[in-house]
Amino acid sequence: MAYKILVTSQKGGVGKSTVSANLAAFFRRRMALETTLIDWDSHGSSSTWLKQAPQLGVVVLHEHLPLDKGGNRPILEARLHLRRAASCSEIVVCDLTWSDAIAAELMFEFDLVIVPTSVSEIEMATTAGFLSRHRWVFDSATLRSPTLLLCPTRVTVEQLEKDVFSMQRFPVSFMLAPPVLESQTARDLFQRGYLMDARNDCGQSFLEFARAVCEARDISMREKESQPKRHAVGPVLGRRNSSAPGTGSGILGQASASPQHSVLGQHRQRKVLEKEPASLAARSMTALGIPQFLRRMARSSVDSKL
Repeated sequence: MAYKILVTSQKGGVGKSTVSANLAAFFRRRMALETTLIDWDSHGSSSTWLKQAPQLGVVVLHEHLPLDKGGNRPILEARLHLRRAASCSEIVVCDLTWSDAIAAELMFEFDLVIVPTSVSEIEMATTAGFLSRHRWVFDSATLRSPTLLLCPTRVTVEQLEKDVFSMQRFPVSFMLAPPVLESQTARDLFQRGYLMDARNDCGQSFLEFARAVCEARDISMREKESQPKRHAVGPVLGRRNSSAPGTGSGILGQASASPQHSVLGQHRQRKVLEKEPASLAARSMTALGIPQFLRRMARSSVDSKL
């Protein structure tokens, strides 16, 4: 069964096409999985990237959704495109600028919803508003909700020092991915190559993000295998519980000490533990310049293992 990923946001310019094209390329080349990209954006940036860059074997579809028709037409056609792609692929990545003309039920068709966001206050507020309007999808008590993964994109080194996710109030449970750093590299590689090949901080940050997506996929697949008939509120990945007392303004991992609570925390922590004993992990993370909101999540995971 195909693992279906939706990369979406209501805002343009946050890196949806970059994430979609490069994630599809990563799954095809690094993971050797049959992969399809469905580009539902009118500009077709992600599909153009994959068609013009060195070919990796990703099936690329640039499809039109009749958003001007209203009613159920957009979601019915989206489901048709998605199910056709899923029938012959192991991974399906969909690139979509969200519109109010699309019924939110479409998100239930996916295993993972990735929402890229910059870390500026305006963009964070916009992202929080988007998630608030669709929180019923991610907190559904009757259908299996998709996993929600927030991906900080176009992040500068200076912004890594700010606790932006602890200051912003997010209304739903979510996982937090490693940030994809801002760089001219992404613009230079458009239609020419892939971020996973970039030998700089931007390329390394993308690889960490892509591996985190793979880890989220592995966790989700294990849960499906262990509870194949259960309709759950969503994959219990140790995400922040938005309904728990005192967690309304919290961030991923603050409400749970599970070792699985944070994909981002796991990756950051793993780097530290390769060189440091667990007792020195928190101190060494400070020395590495890892921002406070990442250190808190990694420390929780370390403590849960001691």
